[in-house]
Amino acid sequence: MRKEIILQGIATAIALLFCYAALSKLTDFTRSKSEMLNQVFPESVALILVWAIPVLELLIVALLLYKPLRLTGFYASFILLALFTIYIAITMTGVFGRIPCSCGGILKYMSYSVHLIFNIFFLLLALTGILLKRTPIINSHILN
Repeated sequence: MRKEIILQGIATAIALLFCYAALSKLTDFTRSKSEMLNQVFPESVALILVWAIPVLELLIVALLLYKPLRLTGFYASFILLALFTIYIAITMTGVFGRIPCSCGGILKYMSYSVHLIFNIFFLLLALTGILLKRTPIINSHILN
């Protein structure tokens, strides 16, 4: 019972993050497109990502909130968060020669270092969700 409450809490937290991120991109699509075109990707890739990322984020929200597919949602959120985190870390090294900013909403007020920590936190939440969801309770009194 307690394990399910923890899993629900983790899934909800990650779902809220992705829902907020997707809706902020879609509600100000012109700004999102402009910021995506400012990234280091070729324009053709950026024009695909500007649609693909919010759609993927909303798909992950659905997976996380639909209990039978929650584990898939945790894996998908872990992969997407890992990609975002790696991109931020690489960008911070200066390898691209500039640091393009494309964060919307409250995230635009974060430095890259804080954003990296923020992403790592949610990455660890997703990993915790995966581990809890995959691990059967051998000793049921541990989490009950």
